[in-house]
Amino acid sequence: MTSTEIALLLNDDSEKITRIGEIIGKKISKKDHFETLNEFEKNFIYIDILEQNVTEGGFIQFFFNSCGQFTHEVFHAYVAIKAEKTVDILTKAIFLFPEVPVPKNLKVRQALLMQKESNIDLWDELDLQFEKYEDDIVQLTLNYVRENIAYFD
Repeated sequence: MTSTEIALLLNDDSEKITRIGEIIGKKISKKDHFETLNEFEKNFIYIDILEQNVTEGGFIQFFFNSCGQFTHEVFHAYVAIKAEKTVDILTKAIFLFPEVPVPKNLKVRQALLMQKESNIDLWDELDLQFEKYEDDIVQLTLNYVRENIAYFD
């Protein structure tokens, strides 16, 4: 039995997510470098990146920080787990960004965000929509892991 399969046996869904994240995290040698992960593990990490950033500081934090370089990968990760409502919110957030596709370069992204003070508040309504959690991201993510268990560990 693999470590991920064992993690899926835990009683609490949040603990399952945390444990799987720890298992995948051991494969990441340096922050924001996911070359050692396969597509399925990357999707798990991309979902975690958005969840953590938007929960802590909203879409502005996500776009302003280094993790904004993964905007389009994050989008595809939510498509992969079939989080339709969140995909809609993320689509709106991307199209509110001053330039599409969202630049990978941190300094370029930050400069675009700082061009107008009003840009900082563009995502407030989407932050509120995101907080409603109309998609059960934890359950969708766990289903995704179960359906693709051969690609974990």
